[in-house]
Amino acid sequence: MGGLIALCAVLGAACLVLIALRLRDDRRARRMARQAEDFSLEGGEGKPLPVATDEGPLARVQNAVSDLETRVLLSEERRREESLRCANLTADISHQLKTPLSALRLYCEMDQGPHAVAEMEQIERMERLIRALLRLEKLSADGYEFRFAERDARAVAEEAWQALAPSWPEKRVEFTGEARVRCDAAWLGEAVGNLLKNACEHTAPAGRVRVCVERADSAVFLTVEDDGGGVPPEELNRLFERFYRAADDPGGGSGLGLAIAREIVRRHHGTIQAENAARGLRVTVSLPVLNLAKT
Repeated sequence: MGGLIALCAVLGAACLVLIALRLRDDRRARRMARQAEDFSLEGGEGKPLPVATDEGPLARVQNAVSDLETRVLLSEERRREESLRCANLTADISHQLKTPLSALRLYCEMDQGPHAVAEMEQIERMERLIRALLRLEKLSADGYEFRFAERDARAVAEEAWQALAPSWPEKRVEFTGEARVRCDAAWLGEAVGNLLKNACEHTAPAGRVRVCVERADSAVFLTVEDDGGGVPPEELNRLFERFYRAADDPGGGSGLGLAIAREIVRRHHGTIQAENAARGLRVTVSLPVLNLAKT
């Protein structure tokens, strides 16, 4: 009888040890998952997982994740260095262009010839183009600081439209849905504003634009849809390219608004895509949502 009791005690102790080890492994796995999620949401700016010095399946997984995150950091650093070189080159070229443009503006203001108004319009267009190009290149090089906080995505979109509404008083813009998202409200507002501006430019004077915000398990979707007829299917993949203009583009913009919107969304670790809807173009912004429980 005593031997049976001793055996039960040993088995009980072994079970407790196994349970403790299982709980420890569960906590470790949750910490690893949380760190990996935070690392991805920070755009590779955080620290990678430390290298595990123990043995076991979780240690091998941890070391594999650590190696992958380190590679991401190195790749991101190389990309930033290359982007910074491109941004500096663009800034140098733009600076050199500003000087003759300033001189041309002065001469046009002094010389009120028959083409003075048209000349000033072209100069102002060139100045807007230079500013937009500098902004795009600096965004591509991660040259701006983003301040992330939880905000109402619909409110951000409505504020963006309020700034544009005076330019298109006849447009009908409808907002539906709601969701909170981690974002830099000013920058996200600029991206949505560019999408709204593009929609207004490609619809009739009394055209209709719909802005829809939806929340899914892992993402918030913000959709801007117009009734302007859409674009040819072969142009969809090119809409976010620098200086690309659709066939029916009115020609008043810089051709950089959608490219800037894409870079802003990229800085939010999201995606942006365009597709033809029933009556026009639909552009969808997808922003990630952090759902992991903190332990």
